[in-house]
Amino acid sequence: MGVRRLDLAQVAEILRQEGWDVVVEDDVIARRDGPEVWHLFADRGGRIRLEVTREVDMPRGQRLRLDGREYRVLREMHEVIHVLTSISREDELVPVLHTLEDILYRRLWEKPTV
Repeated sequence: MGVRRLDLAQVAEILRQEGWDVVVEDDVIARRDGPEVWHLFADRGGRIRLEVTREVDMPRGQRLRLDGREYRVLREMHEVIHVLTSISREDELVPVLHTLEDILYRRLWEKPTV
């Protein structure tokens, strides 16, 4: 008996139901915007990789005039966090999504107020 492969169409549908924008190619690529930008990657083997990017400081901008041309420069500082795990069945995905939120909001950062 071979290793069970995930149904990527089902994984994509679960993510859509949870509010993610999803594209299915060789893997599932999903994005969720909020105070942070969340990217989730899932493959048929059940590997899940979450990449979250958030601002850690206010953007700083300045205007420069060089050689008669105006330039606007914006400097932003971001933190990027990667969390890796795996699932063996599609129905494990929603609990994993909730655990990922727990890891980031309750264990790494304080939950943002809405």
